[in-house]
Amino acid sequence: MKRLTLALVAAVAVALMLGANLGAQDAPTRIAFVDSQALIASHPAGQSANELRELAAEEIGGLRERLDGLQTKARAEGLNNEEAELFDVLVATYDSVQARYASDIAEAAQPAIEAVNAAIRSVAEDNGVAVVMDIEAAAESGMIVYAADGLDLTEAVADLLR
Repeated sequence: MKRLTLALVAAVAVALMLGANLGAQDAPTRIAFVDSQALIASHPAGQSANELRELAAEEIGGLRERLDGLQTKARAEGLNNEEAELFDVLVATYDSVQARYASDIAEAAQPAIEAVNAAIRSVAEDNGVAVVMDIEAAAESGMIVYAADGLDLTEAVADLLR
């Protein structure tokens, strides 16, 4: 029992020393934010990806309308064999078109993502920032409850990208 108590006391002492050591860092870690989606969208490759997104929305939307019409008819009165076959073809086409556009959009956006990430890294290093968070992701997650003014690096990154 005495041995267990000594081990517990030693473990608590080590934890306290480690905690005190972590709090005694020379300078606080600097954190900043960027609107990475706006930066990507403003890049020429990001604009190309957005154009593809619009084309995808039109094409996929048209397919979705046709599918919805057949689903409504199926619920109301059922589908004949020809309509059921058309429905199956439309589902396969919808899935295929959606996958193709997702791949094409990701490929088109990749140069913008790489350029934005490199610019964020450069601006962060130049400003002594250790952690850069996406402002929208941080806001949506509720993870950030307070942030002082002046932590947004978006404009500095945009300037570097120009």
